[in-house]
Amino acid sequence: MRQVTTMPDPLDALRLPVIPVQPRAQYAAQLLRQIRGETEPATTGATVRYFVSDVRAAIDFYRDRLGFSEELVAGSEFAMLYRGDLRLLLSRPGPAHALPDGALPVPGGWNRISLRVTDLAVTLGELERGGARVRYDIRAGVAVRHALVDDPDGNPVEIFEALAGYHERS
Repeated sequence: MRQVTTMPDPLDALRLPVIPVQPRAQYAAQLLRQIRGETEPATTGATVRYFVSDVRAAIDFYRDRLGFSEELVAGSEFAMLYRGDLRLLLSRPGPAHALPDGALPVPGGWNRISLRVTDLAVTLGELERGGARVRYDIRAGVAVRHALVDDPDGNPVEIFEALAGYHERS
């Protein structure tokens, strides 16, 4: 009997892994309506992507300490969270994110999201008690008071409280 040897498929290196996704029921229903052409995709709001080393720890931080809600969790590699119109994508860096020279993004840095809170001192105290690292304490700005904390991977999160004269485009 003749033995057949198979050659590895060179495209295997380009295939993405299958990751189980656990969307929120409302998200899944909305996506299905979009696929069927029954609704238009959302076009408002902003999206921020942070690279993190531990997606679960980042979810816990943003959900439990800063009021985000989980929209979609794809294993330990990716999550989508919302706070109002802000969509926050959390990703573990991997081969799909590599630059042509092989460099991978790393968590941390100075780019940041800025989140409005109703009571800056209370929120900052809760974050500190929860173990968040404070980069700088409460400071006065133009029509705001603000502080800067790190998420579990060192990504900065600016929290601010609006003062008299604060304006946002509506």
